[in-house]
Amino acid sequence: MKKNRFLKICIAHALCIMFITSCVHKPDFDIKSEVTVPSGAVNYFDENMEFGFQGGIKVMSFKCNIIWSIKVADTQNGVQWLTVNPEMGNGGNNKVTFYAEDNNTYEDRSVVVQFITADTTRTIKVNQKRMEAITLTSDIFEVPVDGGTIDIEVNYSTDYEVIIPDDYKSWIHQSTSDTRGLNSSKLNFTIDSSDEYEKREGRIYFRARDEEEVVTVYQAGSSKLVLSQNEYNLTGSEQEFSVDISSNFDFAMEMPDVDWLKENTSQTRGMSSHSLKFKVTENDNYNKTRSAKIKIYDVNSKLSETIVVNQASIGAVISLDTLEYHVSSEKQDLNIEVKSNFDYNIDFQGANWVKQQKNETRGISSRLLRLTIDKNDSYDSRTANIRLYEKNGSASETITITQEAKKGIEIPTKVYTIDELGGILDIEINSNVDYKLTINDDWIKEPSNTRGLASYKNQLIIAALGDGEDRTGTVTVSNEDLNYSETITIKQRQTFYLEKDEVNILIGREYILPLTNLTDQSYVCSSSDTNVATVKSGVVKGVSKGRATITVQTDDGKHTAICVVNVCEITDMITVYSSGGVVSITDDLIQYESKLRWTFNNGSKEKVLLKSMQLIDGVTGIEGNEMTVNKEVAAETSVTYTTTIGIGGIHIPVKCRFTFEFDGKQYIMETVYDKSL
Repeated sequence: MKKNRFLKICIAHALCIMFITSCVHKPDFDIKSEVTVPSGAVNYFDENMEFGFQGGIKVMSFKCNIIWSIKVADTQNGVQWLTVNPEMGNGGNNKVTFYAEDNNTYEDRSVVVQFITADTTRTIKVNQKRMEAITLTSDIFEVPVDGGTIDIEVNYSTDYEVIIPDDYKSWIHQSTSDTRGLNSSKLNFTIDSSDEYEKREGRIYFRARDEEEVVTVYQAGSSKLVLSQNEYNLTGSEQEFSVDISSNFDFAMEMPDVDWLKENTSQTRGMSSHSLKFKVTENDNYNKTRSAKIKIYDVNSKLSETIVVNQASIGAVISLDTLEYHVSSEKQDLNIEVKSNFDYNIDFQGANWVKQQKNETRGISSRLLRLTIDKNDSYDSRTANIRLYEKNGSASETITITQEAKKGIEIPTKVYTIDELGGILDIEINSNVDYKLTINDDWIKEPSNTRGLASYKNQLIIAALGDGEDRTGTVTVSNEDLNYSETITIKQRQTFYLEKDEVNILIGREYILPLTNLTDQSYVCSSSDTNVATVKSGVVKGVSKGRATITVQTDDGKHTAICVVNVCEITDMITVYSSGGVVSITDDLIQYESKLRWTFNNGSKEKVLLKSMQLIDGVTGIEGNEMTVNKEVAAETSVTYTTTIGIGGIHIPVKCRFTFEFDGKQYIMETVYDKSL
């Protein structure tokens, strides 16, 4: 039935539009427009038109002396939920029907309707309630500066309470008791006139059980731009807030250049473009309120309004991952991660053995509390309760540090180093109890009667190392009653030695002795035969062919190192030999195209130049063609060459003569190939 009724209304409205359109006269631009409302009719030019969430139809009656038109503004989310009929007409008595669709959302919505004549534009604000358990005909009322009355219809099935806060009782009054029907109540409120230039706002609360509805009353001066609220004081949490704007012009908005305040266009309320939503992020700065301004203005005039948004901090935050620490009796540093957004105070509560170092900041919310724990010289454990707190607030945390008692046996030095000479080694053990000393290596001995009463000086006899390798031994200090065992490490090291005990050098060449001296003493060098080799400041020079012993000794005579030096000629360091080959032999004659390999080895530290090679018949002594080589042979390297036997063959034993050059002189060395090779 409801749909058929609506269809009939729409057909009738369509016919009216056709009739009016055909009868509209030309605009009267020279006549001033006059619009009046018949007695007993609602003046929607002064009062908002209100719809419940179930929608419906309202008729506006008026009289106009000239041609008029009516236009519904676009909503912000693009939903057209209000239609009017007719949309234009001539002067005289007129009626316009407003039809609102059902509001199935949980958001109030509103739209501005413009009534346009040749010389002026009047606005009609249409509001529609959201669908909810407690419903009001409207929760927003705009009252002129002269004051007036507002009627509020409350739809609810049980009793409710009307509350006008003390801040608004001076100008908002409930003028009549509520008139209740079965499911609705109608209340009348009187709004006093305002002497203020700026707008003011008040609230009326309707409470029923756990539900609450709020009616906001806005009373403005002569300004045409009215905001629901100019200043928003928000908490530090992430949140959204809405701003309702009443205006008779298309306004523009200028957002501040901040990253924490943005317009929330993705979740716009189900209202007209005169309702805006904004979103703020969490303010995690301690005790630091931040502010920003949003400017609402008319692009065609200087009229503007500013929305001030103040967001408080989330307040003091402090937390620790670990609240209890157990530490040894030794002096030590303790680093504690504290998550806090403020500079906290520290109360050591009498624990003077715990001290604070300089804190290290790790970003906004993480700080490193650096503490120094003094050594516990007593034989009782001790506990400190350290409180971290906000000076002017209630945020706090307590850290408990328990330090164990000093052990009964103390070894100040656990690693000793002694040189290769050995001798007496004193090790210190602090103890107030008896202990057992166990020597784990046979080159370490303990003489008798070496212990004192409280601070024991234990003497150990360390055998000489001689020319042996470095070694490490251990001594164990233990007490069964204390379940205590500690190891002392003794390292015996060679502190004065040469890396090589025999070297070969050429006549006229020098060699730096590879000496390791860890004694912190100077040393002297000497040669057993200066005709063969001399030495100065650790540098040996070959004089003539022979053998000499170089001795290096510390100034105190306790450490000695020896190196044998063989002074050689270059030929002593060159070796040549046959390295086989592919050979065919008949009656001691190596046959044609057999191949013999020959190797030249340079064992010196100098490069030489291999000039040539030549084969000599072992029976006839005939010398073959000399093969030119002219190749440098690097120090301590060798080269191998292959020779091919000619047509006549060659008798064994075959001799190969190598000619090489060193320091401008030529040298000849020979080797032989025989069957046995």
